[in-house]
Amino acid sequence: MLKRLIVVASLLLPLAVSATDLPDYPFIHVGGSGFSYVMPDVGEIDFEVSAYHSDPEAARQVVEGRIAEIRALVAQLALANTDVEIRDLRKEMRKPDPARPGVVLYDIKCGVHIKVTELSKWRELMGPLIAMPNLDAFMSAFDTSKRDEVEMDLTSEAIKAAKRKAEAIAAGFGRKLGPVNAVSAGDLKNLSRAMGFAGVEPNRARNVVARNEREREALLMIEVMKMSRSVDVIFRIK
Repeated sequence: MLKRLIVVASLLLPLAVSATDLPDYPFIHVGGSGFSYVMPDVGEIDFEVSAYHSDPEAARQVVEGRIAEIRALVAQLALANTDVEIRDLRKEMRKPDPARPGVVLYDIKCGVHIKVTELSKWRELMGPLIAMPNLDAFMSAFDTSKRDEVEMDLTSEAIKAAKRKAEAIAAGFGRKLGPVNAVSAGDLKNLSRAMGFAGVEPNRARNVVARNEREREALLMIEVMKMSRSVDVIFRIK
């Protein structure tokens, strides 16, 4: 009998712990969100430059030559050279080629990051980069320089949406909405977990594609961003 009571108590313990996270007054817990489609004015390009050769020095010279061509293209478009970053230059051994036993080949690789603050030049920059030998693993991202302003507006919309939702719920039970007791951008963690809610923080627009002809146009396109903000609110019930 004692053993059975211990088991029952252990099963009830998580419920008691969850209950301590809940407010000790009548409340309504609601979420609200706001979203908008925004045209970006800043772009970023990431890709890899690589070359392989039995002589690592020869491979390194190829990589350095491509980097020089990239910088020349950036200068030709009157973009800032300081917006070009060369990252993580490294040497790796390639897997042995069964068709060439005994031949050791070396990969010389580095990452390149370019920030583009004039999107009118996006296609002029991206087109030649895609066509350039030894470049691969392209990734593009877009953002807006007015992100803070847009997010403030969306947060305001989310708060209004949450209030409208809470008022409708309260009215449905013949009650009135009281003051706000808690508010959070995203989920109120403890309460949301206790109730089984979950949320995801919105990310910047992202576009990852492999290098092939079918996807060339995708890399050249400037993507409209869908931005969103959400709030969790606890209102007292009058």
